Amino acid sequence: MIAESQTGKIIRINFYFIRHAESVYNVSGKVQGHLDSELSQNGIEQAKSVAKKLEQKKFDFCFTSDLTRASDTAEYIIGENIYKESIKYFKEKLLRERNFGEVQGRDKSYFVQKAQEAGVTFEDFTPEGAETKHQIVKRWQCFFENLCHKMWIQSEKDELDIMIVSHGAFMRESIKFMLENYNCEFPYDPKDLDRSAPNSSITNFFVIMETRPDCDFNISYVKFESFYDKAHLENISETKCDL
Repeated sequence: MIAESQTGKIIRINFYFIRHAESVYNVSGKVQGHLDSELSQNGIEQAKSVAKKLEQKKFDFCFTSDLTRASDTAEYIIGENIYKESIKYFKEKLLRERNFGEVQGRDKSYFVQKAQEAGVTFEDFTPEGAETKHQIVKRWQCFFENLCHKMWIQSEKDELDIMIVSHGAFMRESIKFMLENYNCEFPYDPKDLDRSAPNSSITNFFVIMETRPDCDFNISYVKFESFYDKAHLENISETKCDL
């Protein structure tokens, strides 16, 4: 049943935006980007902890980056979910981490050194061969808006639950983009967006889509209900490498 308002149809999508669990490269302090890296043993425990937290959430869809550290995290979560047989699961290249170019596979200290040599801050530096921040958010915009439009056209439900498993820097820039481009309610300190999402953290937000007089489809409102939540990792250690 699709909800109706005075202006027409309304659909709500609840998103669970999850960073992959700790990887082997996270432990060694290396820049990953598009390179593949399996979960560490501690990362497996983190993934199981997220799975436990979400085991009773009835997801309609799960979309994950096709990189192993993200897809393995997603599969641990789905594997423990009591509704796992009904979750539609897709791997998506658009959800990959930023391509960090020449610094991929190098220690993070090398990344910092190259930024210093270029005379810019680490956060503003684009290594040779790397994606720019603009290119990252265009990937997110393409995925997010196309997904919302597809759900608008195809869904017979007025509320959906969707899990997205991705990467720290990609998540940070995607959330910044949403705050700048949609009607968002974000009851958290924006300064916290200066850091990447912690491993296995959950950011939960919902999107309201509705018709309006000048168009058929509109993302009218976004509200963040949790941000970088890692309470489920209380007794599990974590690394601080975010790339």
